[in-house]
Amino acid sequence: MTIDVGVEIRELTGREVLTLKRPLAEIWPDASRARIDEILPRHAERDGFRFRGAFADRLLVGFVYGYRGEPGQWWHDRVASELGPTGTERWLPPGHLEFTELHVRREFRRRGIGGALHDALLDGVDAPTTVLSTQTDNEPAIALYTGRGWQVIVPRLDFGSGRPFLIMGKDLAADH
Repeated sequence: MTIDVGVEIRELTGREVLTLKRPLAEIWPDASRARIDEILPRHAERDGFRFRGAFADRLLVGFVYGYRGEPGQWWHDRVASELGPTGTERWLPPGHLEFTELHVRREFRRRGIGGALHDALLDGVDAPTTVLSTQTDNEPAIALYTGRGWQVIVPRLDFGSGRPFLIMGKDLAADH
């Protein structure tokens, strides 16, 4: 898929993603070394891992990824505890997609790349729902997601960093 002049979105395998650690770290603002070297490889091995990269020539200018969430995974269990049994059944059913990361290089923002990456990740996904977290003050991200049918399902959650997040959900079955 080609969007902004000269930018192409491509699907990458987990193995291909792990060869891009340096460019990922340049784009991913909160990526610690542990996140790139330990957490990303673990995510790349998860069931249903999907990664889309936006490239301008050979330069990675943005990316998005997600995977099937399951009980026993740290993020899943933390969100499930906030949602309670009814909310967990609704938003975290078996086979749901955890929309994990979406980032675009600063100089490539506001060109439609983030929206195109979002849409590419969800295109053809076989999942009943998808869920994500973003900072409560990340207005551009919240606008992107609400504009694409997401809703806030947990208004405030601190994962332990002291930064408040909100949890959003999207009913993919309703989109089909």
